[in-house]
Amino acid sequence: MLDALDLDPLQQQVYEALVDGAATVAEMRATLDLGAAECRDALVSLEKRSLVGRFPAERGGEERFLPVAPEAAFESTLLAREEEIHRARRHIQQLAARFRANGAGRDPADLVEIVTGRAAVIRQVDQLQRSARRQIRGIDRPPYANSDPDRFDPKTGMMPVQQQMLRRGLGYRVIYDTDGLATFHRLDTDIEAAAELGEDARVMAKAPMKILIADDRRALIPLRGTPHELASSVLVHSSGLLEALCEFFEVLWARAQPLSAYLSGRPHRAVGGPSSQEARLLALLTTGMTDQVMARHLGVSYRTFQRRLHALMQRLGVSTRFQLGARAAELGWVAQPTGELLVNQGE
Repeated sequence: MLDALDLDPLQQQVYEALVDGAATVAEMRATLDLGAAECRDALVSLEKRSLVGRFPAERGGEERFLPVAPEAAFESTLLAREEEIHRARRHIQQLAARFRANGAGRDPADLVEIVTGRAAVIRQVDQLQRSARRQIRGIDRPPYANSDPDRFDPKTGMMPVQQQMLRRGLGYRVIYDTDGLATFHRLDTDIEAAAELGEDARVMAKAPMKILIADDRRALIPLRGTPHELASSVLVHSSGLLEALCEFFEVLWARAQPLSAYLSGRPHRAVGGPSSQEARLLALLTTGMTDQVMARHLGVSYRTFQRRLHALMQRLGVSTRFQLGARAAELGWVAQPTGELLVNQGE
């Protein structure tokens, strides 16, 4: 981690070991299994950078080294790096302004790029997310380029780049198509993990397209895909086309049903609200998937799913799924009435 502050791996290893307490060269060698020369060289280099202090030997013992407090040792370096980043960002903003000012005279072909091949599409998906400063908007539906197991965090099932950007505070608004939820995603892994990190997710049956938008600057849409894999895409830069795509997303967002609020725990924190199990069940009911698929997402049998559903209906004193949606909305368990999506899908 400290390599970002120009510490090489050996210097970082020595400094972090000293954080646990002052030590002699001999003690450091024993702790880190280092040679005398490389251990002393690392300590001397850290001392020159004012990251480590040296204390004279007492009564014939060895001199000891003690780290400078981390918040004091690295504060000036961090401030300098932040200033460099600010200067670079201001310069990029100036370049962007020049780019936009000259946009009217550019060839229309420059406003789009064709991205061909699965590997290239995957790279562009990652790059687009890393380039965003405010938010990512997306419509998630098949086909998928990111279909290999090594493209996902083994614990959460999320794409590592999305996980990283969410933890940095980047906003995500995603509309999930029901086909993708039924065949690709798992509510109890990646969808729930993303909700916990702050993703605002909604669900829609038969979403009309797949798209990824970074701020209001660039968007990626499929150009051609096989039934099971995304083969090529179009990268759209700032233009009337991009503005239309952004507006189209907002129209669909307004029609889609809330999903992530149930999973991140927001609706059922109040006393008397739904339990986590009931919240997941309500979330699944908004998707419009069949009962069999919903049962699979919950990891239970179809019979158990039915029993839980009827228990929830009994608790709220209703006899139909339509009434369940209305009653849940009345109690504040759902963000808005979800009537038609709560109509029985599987019986």
